[in-house]
Amino acid sequence: MYAIGEIILVVIGILIALSINNWNESKISIKKTEHLLTQVHKELAFNINKANNVINLYRRKDTLIYNVLHKKLNYNDYKSNTSYINLLRGSTEANIVNDAFTALIDNQDLIIPEQDSILKKLRHLYGTDKREVDLFDEYTVNNVMNKVKILGTKGWLYDNHVNKMASDEQIAYYLTDPSYLGEVTEFKIRHFLDHKRYTVIFRDHAKEIYNELSDNLTIEKDTSIVKNMKDYEHYLGTYVSENGIINSEIKIKNENFIWSWQNVNDTTQFGEWKIYPESKTNFTFPFGSFGRLVYDENKQVSGFIRSEGDRRQEYIRKD
Repeated sequence: MYAIGEIILVVIGILIALSINNWNESKISIKKTEHLLTQVHKELAFNINKANNVINLYRRKDTLIYNVLHKKLNYNDYKSNTSYINLLRGSTEANIVNDAFTALIDNQDLIIPEQDSILKKLRHLYGTDKREVDLFDEYTVNNVMNKVKILGTKGWLYDNHVNKMASDEQIAYYLTDPSYLGEVTEFKIRHFLDHKRYTVIFRDHAKEIYNELSDNLTIEKDTSIVKNMKDYEHYLGTYVSENGIINSEIKIKNENFIWSWQNVNDTTQFGEWKIYPESKTNFTFPFGSFGRLVYDENKQVSGFIRSEGDRRQEYIRKD
């Protein structure tokens, strides 16, 4: 009996030791997972800022494209504003990085079931979304380099780059040659629409994951990425398109800013889109359209403009 009792004590000791060892291993795994996810969180913030650089570049070009394609410019506009001369030369890459995500995937066996949804979203972000951005990063850079070569061939690059001006010959080409309108249209489609659109999609998805990870890891959120909605309550209200066809409202729904709209002539045409405030005035729609609030003389919001290069729609505030 004594021997049996001694064996039982030994077995219990072994089980306790195994339990402690498993607990220690589990604790180490949890810490490692938290570290990997923290690095992913930092990488998301870095990539969001990189994407914003691309988006801000295209926001600056929005009005330029509109004025060129709607033929609103004259000789003095090109002579005095180098932004029009450099319209087709300006481009930047998002250069999305994924080192932290790759490290997480290499250790995905440590992911607990509660984190599977985050991992799935990250796979889509760095698989589908990043692939599209990378594709147009490469295209836009190559296209700009080709434009620079053409300017050099025509003898215009020196004046543009060194003297910060355009020759009369170059300005005449911009004002009278239909080929230039074709070049700007191509830029609008491939750069302004495609490159910007996929960069906005990546950024907005990255913001959502960043927000979720911040809560999951109890990390303080960067207010330049996750906006405090109280700072943007002036967005809220009802709006109607200038021609009176679209009734719409900007509201808060499920902790997001939502633009809901309906066609008054065809009630089957309606929708809800999440919008992303970037400042007190500027915001973006899904897929990359720009929004800009308009203020009256009393500095109250009187409406907003939705624009995308050559397309522009004004909305007037009703309330």
